[in-house]
Amino acid sequence: MKALRLTVITPDGILFDGQAVKLCLRGADGDLAVLAGHTPFTTYIQPGNFRIETDSGKIFSGKTEGGIISVAGDQVKLISGDIRSDVCA
Repeated sequence: MKALRLTVITPDGILFDGQAVKLCLRGADGDLAVLAGHTPFTTYIQPGNFRIETDSGKIFSGKTEGGIISVAGDQVKLISGDIRSDVCA
């Protein structure tokens, strides 16, 4: 599966910056999954669970208290004020 570049940013710094094949979370209009080649968009994210599948097969999950996601080509940025997770940079 083709990978995308995912950066997860919090006020404490960059929580994750690497290749991922899938990001699942709750957007402003409901659940969404972002894959490489996704149509560009920017939206608010609702508080809730998220899941990152990396290109090496690792899965990271956690909970966000909300934020913003921006998808542009194969570059994805998730910006959140508070994330609790097992994600590691």
